[in-house]
Amino acid sequence: MNAEVKKLVVIFILFLASLPLFSPAAAQAEAADTRMEIRCDFPGQMIEAGDTAVFVLTLINHGETATYKLRYWAYREAKKWDIKFEDDGSEVYRVLLPERSTETVTLAVETPGDAKVGEYPIHVDIGDGDITLYVKITETHKGEKGTLELTVVDKDGEKVKGAAVSAYRGSELVDQMMTTVEGKISIELPKGTYKVVVEKAGYKSEEEREAKIRIGRTTDLGIIPLEKELFFADVTVKSPSKTVMVGQNPMYVFVIRSIGKCDDTYRLSIQGLPDQWYARYKENTAGTEETSEIFIKSGDEKTLYLEFVLPYNVETGAYAFTSIVESSTASYEQNLTLKLRGSYDMRMYSLGYRYVVNKGDTVSFGVHVSNVGSGGSLTNISVEVKAPKGWSVDVTPKSVASLKPEDKRTFRLKIKPPGDIVASEYKLNVKVKSEQIEQEDEFRIEVKERSNVALYGVVILVAVLFGLRYMFKKYGRR
Repeated sequence: MNAEVKKLVVIFILFLASLPLFSPAAAQAEAADTRMEIRCDFPGQMIEAGDTAVFVLTLINHGETATYKLRYWAYREAKKWDIKFEDDGSEVYRVLLPERSTETVTLAVETPGDAKVGEYPIHVDIGDGDITLYVKITETHKGEKGTLELTVVDKDGEKVKGAAVSAYRGSELVDQMMTTVEGKISIELPKGTYKVVVEKAGYKSEEEREAKIRIGRTTDLGIIPLEKELFFADVTVKSPSKTVMVGQNPMYVFVIRSIGKCDDTYRLSIQGLPDQWYARYKENTAGTEETSEIFIKSGDEKTLYLEFVLPYNVETGAYAFTSIVESSTASYEQNLTLKLRGSYDMRMYSLGYRYVVNKGDTVSFGVHVSNVGSGGSLTNISVEVKAPKGWSVDVTPKSVASLKPEDKRTFRLKIKPPGDIVASEYKLNVKVKSEQIEQEDEFRIEVKERSNVALYGVVILVAVLFGLRYMFKKYGRR
């Protein structure tokens, strides 16, 4: 190449270098913007609705050091999904890539439980590099609920039974459940974010947690500890409402559990007693010694019996009382109700319990029935007679619809033994029945031969004797 040509080449190169498009700085910037490569070994994943697809993206920077913004685009229903870039569990949105370096970042795609079955593309754009990822939903859980689980313990690690776990959406109580003996609960809830409140009487301020419920999935809040109050009691009464007959002394059973941190003494009293009534707390059912206060260690429990002694002339009806158990810091009231009803009682009697009748004749006697109870009327009263086979029994009247207290009715019984019966004494069972009560008694019936039958027997005997005498006189000497 001659000198003339070399000179022209140099001039042309200098000219090109003077242009902004071909300046070294512009060339370097262009290389930094156009040489990003994104790789993913598994760009398509198959999951059920409610699961999370995790894509590991490898970013390769073929250019100079630069910071890139992490971007994605979703389509259709996937626009509402929870999609984010993560690194070691932390959400990120920019990445610094040194010159010619490689970095990994994770794209987590959390799908809702009611997502439709189908394939959903997600486009990732970092610098001038891009890649399309695919999430394929194979099964939907639309219509299902999510599950909230947790375990409640005290500060000593002991399981807490009966703690109330409430799930609120805003200020609305959606559901509530009590923990089991293992301190656990499992509540099904519609999808959404809930405020979870755990509380139990005798424990300090409630614990609040936030829980995100996903369809078809379980959200476990783990272990929630509660701290006991210094002084607190759990007072329960078995059967706070009772119905008894007049004449009985009703008794209520109390259980006092000292569940505070400290031992305590409890004072016992009763309010609302009518005049002439008496009530006493006892430590056993058979005893008569009254207890006005009781000492219980922390964690222990005692059973007490509240007995009412009623006056002789007490009236039937409903009564209400209040049992009061006072501790060092609080008062525990139990409302008690007592319904007294009168007792049902019946008296049956007759003027006699032994009757005599001849063969073929009829004997008649009355059975008197009195309502001697205080519980109200006796209803549908009838008489049932159990007699030997072949006997005829007639009762008048057949039944009485109602018999008020202190009233009396008489049933007439007509009894006829069969004509060929052997003379002897026979037993009858008579039972008076009502819808409330029944009574039974026994009667004796003596059946005799008729008096003319005996006479006939004497005549026949005399005739036989005369006949024998005649035969002896006529043929005896021969």
